[in-house]
Amino acid sequence: MSCSNLKNNNDVQLEKLGFIEIQSNETYISKLIETNIKNAFEVYKTKNSSEKKYTMIIDVNDTIESSLLANSIRKIEMSINYKIVEKNSNIVLVSDSFSRNSLIGPINSLFSRDQSELNAQKRLGISLSNDLIIRLIEWASFDLET
Repeated sequence: MSCSNLKNNNDVQLEKLGFIEIQSNETYISKLIETNIKNAFEVYKTKNSSEKKYTMIIDVNDTIESSLLANSIRKIEMSINYKIVEKNSNIVLVSDSFSRNSLIGPINSLFSRDQSELNAQKRLGISLSNDLIIRLIEWASFDLET
């Protein structure tokens, strides 16, 4: 008998993650984050997971420091605000925000600069979604209302 055959209490608590419906603003990075979270929580779906008990609302914003010099170092900051709302009672269970940033080195070509910014935004989006996944697992694991 292997350890993976045993189902502990924590697994039951983590099944809550399969009951989360995600709403995000309609940007490319928001959809990237939403897809990453949905894929991560696919393993927690059960027969009843189609009945969503929670709505997680995410709002992703980013700022790019601009400079008059085309080849200067630029900073991209991406922040995410999220809250989990219980659908039946409309009570906010969790509300938080956090941010990540990245620097882009000096690039002379405008096309290369745009591509570098897009790649940095994608990396920051994945970083935010991975951090949010960990926060949601912690919420599900330590929430006393199971």
